[in-house]
Amino acid sequence: MGHGNHDRALKDQHAINNAGLPWEPRTKLIAGLIFILGVVSLQSPLLLTAAFIFALCFALIGGLALSQLLRRLALLLPLLALMSLPLLFSTGLPLPPDRVEMVLRLSLKVLTAMTFTLFVFNNQPIENLLEALEHLRMPAVVTTIIYLAYRYGFLFIHEVQTMMRALIARLFEGRISRTSLAVYGEIAGGLFIKSLNRSETVYRAMASRGFQGSLPIGPPRRILSRDLIRAALPLFLITILLAAEKVVL
Repeated sequence: MGHGNHDRALKDQHAINNAGLPWEPRTKLIAGLIFILGVVSLQSPLLLTAAFIFALCFALIGGLALSQLLRRLALLLPLLALMSLPLLFSTGLPLPPDRVEMVLRLSLKVLTAMTFTLFVFNNQPIENLLEALEHLRMPAVVTTIIYLAYRYGFLFIHEVQTMMRALIARLFEGRISRTSLAVYGEIAGGLFIKSLNRSETVYRAMASRGFQGSLPIGPPRRILSRDLIRAALPLFLITILLAAEKVVL
């Protein structure tokens, strides 16, 4: 995380270059969490649609590219289909209107929550977000685990990709057979052993540098008026939507 004023200055400059004026991460996290919890509480498809449109506009104005947003939301479509199709067709045809409405509500909630989550993490170094969580009194051991898992998850993915390229170079065909399953088992075992060895090496390296279970963080940033205004927008909207639903219902 923070390693001095120089590192913090570089992070701040990165955020400014990518998103204009940076949003103080504590207010960003709190506003995002409350907005998502409010969206989950909504039941009206019309109000959920309004929340989804707001989340899209807010994310685009906040600097998230439309193509990037659509690509990431598209990753949810198989999961939504897996959840929705059994619910829709569990009673056969014709489709019951209440089932269709339930699936619509579920899909809108997932898409809206994912859109706002992408916005929260957009142009925001993971170190800044984890520092903000610690400033919000989250235990340091939790943020340290998240950071290390995030950092070394990329190395794990790289190891998997390297092994797959090696198999392809050896004309391996991923069929469901005894031979293929044996190869997959050896790969999984090799990755597990490599992960254990890497974790032990990393721990010894960190311990030799004085690591005591938590990463150092810098002082919290000052919350400015523009941060409060940005946080107030989604909170105001979700309050209006929840109030409107109470009136309608």
